Amino acid sequence: MIEGLPERLAAARAFRPDGFLRLQLGAEGIGWIRRDQASRLRAWQDVFEFKKNGISLVAAPEPALTEVMANVARALAREGAIQGWRGETYAIRARDGAAPAFHIERAATRFFGLTSSAAHLNGYRGEPGRMRILVARRALTKAIDPGLLDNLVAGGVPSGQDPWQTLLRECGEEAGIARAVAQSARPAGVLQVCREVPKGLHSELLYVHDLELPAGFEPRNADGEVSEFTALNAGTLLQGIARGEMTVEAGLVAANFVSRHGERLGDEGVQLTGGSSSPGSDES
Repeated sequence: MIEGLPERLAAARAFRPDGFLRLQLGAEGIGWIRRDQASRLRAWQDVFEFKKNGISLVAAPEPALTEVMANVARALAREGAIQGWRGETYAIRARDGAAPAFHIERAATRFFGLTSSAAHLNGYRGEPGRMRILVARRALTKAIDPGLLDNLVAGGVPSGQDPWQTLLRECGEEAGIARAVAQSARPAGVLQVCREVPKGLHSELLYVHDLELPAGFEPRNADGEVSEFTALNAGTLLQGIARGEMTVEAGLVAANFVSRHGERLGDEGVQLTGGSSSPGSDES
């Protein structure tokens, strides 16, 4: 095992519930509020009910609850509790696969510890034994993790889209992958991230996909969110993850790819374990 790698992978689930209050919607737990930030919500007594071990969110139909949460999020942003406003919403569900309970500005999800979704792509090329994994470097203008390495394609799933639709769109915008090529991507499972961040909790479902790229393909960024691309062998990639050069989420996705494809990566590939485990899988 590469030194420092287990710790970096474990960072994806670095969460201590005792530092948070559970956010409830009816009988369902939908989020987590940091205890030292919870008092900010007392200004909306008609929206949030404080209980002994948690906070209950008023039950309302989706359109009304979306409007209520939008007003709260905008006020928290004015106070500086929410930063990096995107002007884009995420659908919040009580559980995976359920209808949206409400929609909220994506920058607010961490404050409330709400679970969002993202689509990630492991792009690779080369014959078995000489495979290279393509990764992107995030632009320095990114609000989160600027300059760090990322998967070839990665993006949050906005309201009105599912992970597959998001993947196809992001493939074109982030890496110049033609839709006809992107449609060959293979779903490779869902990984769970739940980690504490300075503004709250980052909870996300990562929908992972693998795509073997055509010979001679060179990625091109069109949305300004990537500064460069590079192709790495498995060993170099895992060492970069261990050194903290890759985002936590992308590192988890990339390490999962190496774990699943270790036998195809050749002498320069590095197995994570002696078996075929998938680090971070929500099925583990």
